[in-house]
This record gives sequence, C-alpha cells and structure tokens, in this order.
Amino acid sequence: MFANQSPSAKLKPPKGERRVDLEKRRSVSEMSREELQSELLTSEVTGLPNRRAFDEAGAALAVAMSDVDGLKALNDKYGYQAGNALLKAKADALLEAGLEAYHDKGDEFLCRGNNIKQLQAKLERARAILRDRPIVVEQADGSTVSVAGADFSYGVGKDINEAEFGLKNHKAEREGRGEIARGEVRGITIKTENPKHSPPELSAL
Repeated sequence: MFANQSPSAKLKPPKGERRVDLEKRRSVSEMSREELQSELLTSEVTGLPNRRAFDEAGAALAVAMSDVDGLKALNDKYGYQAGNALLKAKADALLEAGLEAYHDKGDEFLCRGNNIKQLQAKLERARAILRDRPIVVEQADGSTVSVAGADFSYGVGKDINEAEFGLKNHKAEREGRGEIARGEVRGITIKTENPKHSPPELSAL
C-alpha cells in the first residue's frame, strides 16, 4: 500500500525553533489515527515507507539494498537541500521502475520482490532512469544547483543479509572500475548558476 504513495518531501525545522516545534505538536494532536500511522511509517525526506514499514511488511522472496553514490560529498559541498533532492529523485526512479521501495536511513533504500532476477532488472531500470534525470535545486541565495548522471549501487538476495553482502560486492566492483570513490562525488556533472544571470559554473566530478 505504501509503494505507490509519493507525498511531497518535508524538511525538518532547525533545532531551537521552539515555536515551530510547538506548532508541529499541535498539528500532530489533531491528526486522525490513519494520519498518525502514515507519519509513523513514512520517510519525511522521500515520502517512501520507512524501515519500520519494511519490517512490518514481513518476509519477502527477494530483498534488495541500495545506496546513493556520493551523497555525503554532495551534502558537504552543496548542502542538505541538494542531497535531499537527490534522495527524492532516487525514490521517484525506484517507483517509476515498478519497485516496492522503502527509505531506510540516510542514503540507504530497501526493496521487496517475488523474484531475484526480476528485482535486479527493475533496479537496473531505476538506475537508468536516475542517470537520465536532471535534478535542479534552488538555493536560498537564488542560485541553482543542477545534478546530472546520479547513480547508485545495490545488492539483491533472499534476505536483508544477503542483500547487504551483494551491495558491498557491487560497490567494490564499481570502486575497482573507478566509477565511485569513498568521500567523492564521481561521475556526476554538477552545474551551478548564480542569480542575476551570472555565468554558470560547470564541474564534472
């Protein structure tokens, strides 16, 4: 029931904003049981069902674990707004590929399926969708950051342990080919455009 949901992403208020927190508590107190359950089982950033929802869904014949390339490096250089936009774009790509997808934590996602080969095929489809999808983020100062060529690694197995083992192997293979590197945004083209029609800056990372 959760795989087809795609509510808009919400950003957490900064710590110390007590007024915002109080308003949030009041809004929660007014929620129906169904709304509260949805909040409890849904990722704030991506709108996908979360790890708790994955665990409560029970066993599956095939499970996949994946993570986004270079998310921390992107966050460090361009801020969490850019990183969250990348996470949301990946979530949308997983859904578009027909996957029953869950956002676990950070850059990690989980998927469930009935067949390992079918799950692998859908994940490859999701990778292609994400690589071809430009991600544009408007910054607070009016500038924009455009990300193209984003990708992810994944592993598939009969359970989450096999999936995690497969993910580690896939990442090692891609690192060996020079496609990804720890702490780097590699293979992605990022364009920044300043406000007032300043010349754009290009960087292929």
